[in-house]
Amino acid sequence: MIDTAEKGSEAGYRVHVRGHVQGVGFRPCVWRLAQAMGLCGDVCNTSAGVEIRLRCSAGELERFERALSRKLPPQARIESLYAEPVSAVDLAGVGQDFAIRSSKPGEESTWVPQDTATCPECLAELFDPHNRRYRYPFTNCTHCGPRFSLIEALPYDRKLTGMSSFDLCRDCIEEYSDPEDRRFHAQINACEKCGPRLWLESPDGTVLTVDDPVAKARDQLLEGGILALKGLGGFHLCCDAGNEAAVMRLRSCKQRPAKALAVMFPSLAHMEEFALISPEERRVLLSPQAPILLLRPRPQGKSLASSVAPDSARLGCFLPYTPLHHLLLDAFSGPLVMTSGNGSGLPQVIDNDAARQQLAGMADLFLMHNRPIVCRVDDAVVRLQRASAQMEVLRPGRGLAPVSLPLPPGFANDRKVMALGADLKNTFCLAVDGQAVMSQYQGNLQQLAVNESALLARQHFAELYRFEPRLIVCDQHPAYVSTQMALASPECPVLQVQHHHAHLASCLGQHGYPLHGRPVLGICLDGTGYGDNGQLWGGELLYGGYAEVKRVGCLQPVALPGGENAIREPWRVLVAQLLHAGIDPAATLHLFPILEDKPLVVIKGMIDQGFNSPLSSSAGRLFDAVAAALGCYAEGISYEAQAAVALETLALDSSSQLMGREYSFPFVQGTACSHLDVRQHWHELIADLKSGRSKEEIARAFHLGLSKGIVDLALHVRQEFPYSSVVLSGGVMQNELIVEQLAKRFESEHIEVLRHQKVPCNDSGVSLGQLLVALAQCPLEGGQHA
Repeated sequence: MIDTAEKGSEAGYRVHVRGHVQGVGFRPCVWRLAQAMGLCGDVCNTSAGVEIRLRCSAGELERFERALSRKLPPQARIESLYAEPVSAVDLAGVGQDFAIRSSKPGEESTWVPQDTATCPECLAELFDPHNRRYRYPFTNCTHCGPRFSLIEALPYDRKLTGMSSFDLCRDCIEEYSDPEDRRFHAQINACEKCGPRLWLESPDGTVLTVDDPVAKARDQLLEGGILALKGLGGFHLCCDAGNEAAVMRLRSCKQRPAKALAVMFPSLAHMEEFALISPEERRVLLSPQAPILLLRPRPQGKSLASSVAPDSARLGCFLPYTPLHHLLLDAFSGPLVMTSGNGSGLPQVIDNDAARQQLAGMADLFLMHNRPIVCRVDDAVVRLQRASAQMEVLRPGRGLAPVSLPLPPGFANDRKVMALGADLKNTFCLAVDGQAVMSQYQGNLQQLAVNESALLARQHFAELYRFEPRLIVCDQHPAYVSTQMALASPECPVLQVQHHHAHLASCLGQHGYPLHGRPVLGICLDGTGYGDNGQLWGGELLYGGYAEVKRVGCLQPVALPGGENAIREPWRVLVAQLLHAGIDPAATLHLFPILEDKPLVVIKGMIDQGFNSPLSSSAGRLFDAVAAALGCYAEGISYEAQAAVALETLALDSSSQLMGREYSFPFVQGTACSHLDVRQHWHELIADLKSGRSKEEIARAFHLGLSKGIVDLALHVRQEFPYSSVVLSGGVMQNELIVEQLAKRFESEHIEVLRHQKVPCNDSGVSLGQLLVALAQCPLEGGQHA
């Protein structure tokens, strides 16, 4: 928003700009614009953003502001612009031209620029035989290249990045010093004379003498080999995406038997031969962020190896985003699987020596370079919401992290709070200068190496943002690693936040919902989260806002025989659900042959006695049970939500118009909390199996019926708990059929629907919610209540 102060007998104006305006070529843009308009003044970085001084009239200022908004660099974003009239004294030092002024000590901003994909200008230079950067794999400029992954400390200056050991040559110094040049103040500027270099190694560490390392790497890929490639935020493992044997070998090496693998395509035109791409999806793929985008396969289009995405109805597709990727994909001329380079249970490798140790048994060749990776950052994963065409982040990563969001109206701007997030899909979040700053995806903290990596990342953020927390926030689950770490720390107070309350607050926060706004109804469908009553929650209707919520509805709790084992082995949940519905599992063996060799009597005894069979209202476990009933990974899963993903794929394979009925999920009114009855639909499902109804249509009938039941329950509780907005959050909201059905049904009732966009609906978004709940409950330093 542009706001201009009252005008008086001014000599000019001081313009304060906040937003993404440092490290993105904003000052050179201002300089060029002022030069073109013949304005006198200067521009410099400040701790809050950028300050522009102009000796001009009010009319010239308005023209300058309009032109600036139209000509921003690709990565710049103005959040606020305020112009105040100043006297001649305030313009001391302004000459007869326009200058870029150096920042004063202590004036540097704590905003951290994100990594961005190779811009069109640099790409053209890369393939121009007459350009001095022809085929140089580390070319970049002020508009593109690594930022966050290379920054060691702030201010963003070359000496404080991983490029500090590379001295600029004369040609690069000239570019760096020329405000008219695209590389003016490009801190990571380099060329073949002075910058990083590329080489090939064999798995035993021998450096190979070859004329063209990229061509040799291509040859290895064409022969079905696996390549370890040092990328921008970590190593990738690559193979031919059309070679079934190569993909299966890669899966075996990574111990990743089924989870979908991302695929990098040489160009958008090539990608369109395999996937359907809308105009909005095209813009996302070609954006400076260049994330992995989930796309629908093209009917009758070209096919990848069947093991690339065996469970999923979507393909994770992206385009080359570094010069090295462009060179490799141009040479290979086909799609490549491009997955993170790491061993099972380990974080993505970023160091050359670590790559030699961890990946030697996986890769046939190593494409290495000597530019350090300071901060590990995996590729971001996004999708487009079909109804709104809005981009929704599923994994915050390269190009989209750190995530910086202004605190919503009503929140104090000077609190020092750190939220540790959830254990799975971990991120952490800081409150810094009126912003909520969320980290990149860290992984599963229950893996020791990932936990250690996340600890280092938190320390790095604390140094970058000059941050010392006064309050630590964590989950309520006593077994979470993050909870145990927080409670074991004597350094500052700790606040524990209920898992699904954090989910709700996370979605509210990214929409800028005010602290003292009207209560909303949160529909939080998740795997399992520790509830206020000590049970495992996961299918919740929560009423309230940031500071507090009341549980007003939930899925009917059902036992999880074996506890954690029930999460890994969906057949256990199927048995529990059948027993809960009054169905003898032994009488259904002809329908569910997976149960034939299972200890059904023992499982029933465990449930009856309450032995290692906690009750759970988890929506995720209900999906697992239905998936198991339809033969999807009933025996066991190899990654989180694998059975549920397969069930969604079945449902999306069925006809867009459901033939026959959807299943029944009536609600049962309770005194404190109403329940959605999950029993009746099992009788209907079994009847359909007996009648020969297709598994695809059964899966769709389940999705549609559950959506209707949830909305019916939500409309019922509205009589006592009035609301005009609903929040859709939790990991199950990654299921596009469920979330779109819920949104459609609520919108037909003229109820506003708030969905996740910039921050994931899954557990990666929990840290933001924890932070906002803590700020709402403990607005004073040290966790004291107002």
